[in-house]
Amino acid sequence: MNGLTAELERVILSFGGSKCGISDVRDIPERPSPELPFAVTVALALTPEIIAGIGKGPTREYHDEYERANRKLAEIGKAALSFLEERGFRAELLGPTTESFDRETLSVPFPHKTAAIRAGIGWIGKSDLLVTKEFGSAFRMCTILTDAPVSAGEPVTESSCGSCTCCVDACPVGAPTGREWRRGSSREDLVDIFACYRRAKEFARDSGWNHSICGICIEACPWTKKYIKSRSES
Repeated sequence: MNGLTAELERVILSFGGSKCGISDVRDIPERPSPELPFAVTVALALTPEIIAGIGKGPTREYHDEYERANRKLAEIGKAALSFLEERGFRAELLGPTTESFDRETLSVPFPHKTAAIRAGIGWIGKSDLLVTKEFGSAFRMCTILTDAPVSAGEPVTESSCGSCTCCVDACPVGAPTGREWRRGSSREDLVDIFACYRRAKEFARDSGWNHSICGICIEACPWTKKYIKSRSES
């Protein structure tokens, strides 16, 4: 890690980020701003007590936490952006994903998790969510693209889920296929995203929320449960 990278990480953590990593994304043709070769992933852990309460579906507290995390990530992202631009580098913030996606494919051109696995932050779980050893899937992300000469991390290329099927078993619509992710896996290999989204929309409709959220598979993950337990014991 060079000095610029270490200083950028200090800025992100000082503004409240939980974890960050850097990836080289030059070989991804569909990325936005092709002139910016590096991606800085910022992860913000969600409050464990709130995540512990969504095993049967999203709660009002989870909805509010989701929005709080999005606002905080925007704040952290802007701080990182300012840090880089003040030093003469170009940078672009890709905010936390909300409802800005292609309605036909239920996808975005450049998912945050694409950069995150390349940065070594975590792997793709059987629910198609990013999983980390520190927080399970109980976090949200934003990404900063930049041309700053930062040091990229070591990519993750294999899953650490093994034979675990907790998220598969917990899904109320059977969206996860149960297949284990490895580099080159497609989203369709892992999950029926349309079934997942339909259920999330139902939760939102029934509760009168703007965001289509669920979270059941997040709480079900053993890595998330480990995170929840570690915070309750500290």
